[in-house]
Amino acid sequence: MKELIWLTCLLLWLCGGHTLYEENPFLSIKQSKRTQLSLDTCFCELQGPVEECCCDVETVNRLNQLQVYPLANYLTGMSYFRFFKVDLLKECPFWQDDSSKCVMKGCHVEPCSEEEVPVFLKATDASISKPATPQQGHCSSVPASCSCDEDTLDEQNELGAIDSTISSKQQEEFDKWKEFDDSEVNFCELDDEQSRSLSYVDLSLNPERYTGYAGPSADRIWKAIYRENCFLPEEDITRHSIIDYSRMQGMCLEKRAFYRLISGMHTSITIHLTAHYLQSEPSATNPTFGPNFEEFNKRFDPQRTASQGPLWLKNLYFTYLLVLRAITKGEPLWESESFFTGNNLDEKIIKETIRQIVRAAKSCPSLFDETQMFNDDSSIKLKSQFKQHFRNISRIMDCVGCEKCRLWGKVQVRGIGTALKILFNDVQRLKLHRTEIVSLFNALGRFSSSINQLNRFRSNVQADQTGEDV
Repeated sequence: MKELIWLTCLLLWLCGGHTLYEENPFLSIKQSKRTQLSLDTCFCELQGPVEECCCDVETVNRLNQLQVYPLANYLTGMSYFRFFKVDLLKECPFWQDDSSKCVMKGCHVEPCSEEEVPVFLKATDASISKPATPQQGHCSSVPASCSCDEDTLDEQNELGAIDSTISSKQQEEFDKWKEFDDSEVNFCELDDEQSRSLSYVDLSLNPERYTGYAGPSADRIWKAIYRENCFLPEEDITRHSIIDYSRMQGMCLEKRAFYRLISGMHTSITIHLTAHYLQSEPSATNPTFGPNFEEFNKRFDPQRTASQGPLWLKNLYFTYLLVLRAITKGEPLWESESFFTGNNLDEKIIKETIRQIVRAAKSCPSLFDETQMFNDDSSIKLKSQFKQHFRNISRIMDCVGCEKCRLWGKVQVRGIGTALKILFNDVQRLKLHRTEIVSLFNALGRFSSSINQLNRFRSNVQADQTGEDV
């Protein structure tokens, strides 16, 4: 029997197929069969409508596989979206613990050198508009009927000069106004553009995958997010009840949506970790990565997660649909955005690719209806709490000990924050920073890729079932 199974695996491998055993050579046959059965149960529960959205799982899978994923994957590979400006050196604002820093090779992020940063980004950073300085000693702007000399002109310039100096107190007031304006529209904190710690990172050279970052430090991050910033019933204090969605059914739509949004992002990160899991020794010069079905099963199997696994997977679809809806609503922004790269063809391709994503999204009857949120008497206070909680989560990303995890955490949290900014503000009055646009579309790319990887896990399990002579 074992010989037949291994022969089947060998034949499938030679034909270019992927099987559970080929992808995970460290699993025993017996263990693999248990994993397969558990995964099958998990996938069977992953179907039907996505709560709070009108699309169902099956429709989203088709939409994503045939249209959104190929487009988002292509878009995020373009130079405009590959280079992300980020501060990876910012101190954690909530606790201090040097022992949480990950020193493993997989955790490191190498910022771009000056030579590696594209010219168009250097030009953008340098293009700070300055008021033109009036030229003195020239009469070109004086009517011909007037006589002028140098002394007269100097006196006129002095009398008519505008005092453009700003006192430190005035600057402080301006900063307060800006902070207030940002608090009205922003759902997450952005890195300070004036910080010397900012650097560009090429996301394509730092893929989101398994780094080995785990243990108390990683657990503290997620506990701080769920316990202190998600809207959860006060009695939820055990590890599983922190993310037990069944206890939240009595809560309002906004609070449920907040939890599902964060849970969906958490699920996406976990799927990428298990889909790109370390397959070789950590010390290897060129480490290899591939799917780890046992790790995926451990994290989502209903029996191991108190029946929460399938719900967490479905939350990924919720987060995906919310971000896709924001991109659809933001259509006027994309039409007016230049997407400057210094290359006219690239800029046209970016715009056309985004138009295709929007058209594909509109083919779905309804993605997510943001008008159902924050529309009653208590909405002002609730919306303020919603923003504050999400801002806290964006600040918690500066406490992640793994550089690569921190990088992708910032990208995805900022992307979701940008989606919320679009959904709950007047699009016609919004102006997005480049870093917000890059984050938003990379977040879509991450969630789209997660759904694609999830269905690859499902396909491998189904292929193993039909290929085995049980």
